[in-house]
Amino acid sequence: MKSLHLDPVELPIATSPSEIVLAGLDQKVAEELSGHLRTRGLSVKSCEKLDGLDAEQAGNCALAFCDIGRSDLIAMLQAVKMPVVVVSRLPEVNDWLDAIEAGAVDYCSAPIEREQLDWILESNLPGRLKARAVA
Repeated sequence: MKSLHLDPVELPIATSPSEIVLAGLDQKVAEELSGHLRTRGLSVKSCEKLDGLDAEQAGNCALAFCDIGRSDLIAMLQAVKMPVVVVSRLPEVNDWLDAIEAGAVDYCSAPIEREQLDWILESNLPGRLKARAVA
């Protein structure tokens, strides 16, 4: 019987999304939300638009929070490949329904209560981040 010789192959290290992205949020809302997320040990990044992220940045995004005020919100929600929570200062039922129907994973009003944020994180983060965020 002939022995089989295999050369070692270096496999890429599997990575999972690890950042929370805040897109186009009011400065006060973004600072408050960023503080809550960082106290939970999460990495937070801010940007103006989600659809402006390059493929690598988008691939590293575990969850995004986006302002409801975008005129192209529905098109953006349908185009991005990440879970998005829509944030509004003035919650409206029609906006909530439009956002959810377009693909948002959740809709919340600012200021966001800690209990609501915990629920959003528990419901939408991958396991490793979820454990860190709600610990």
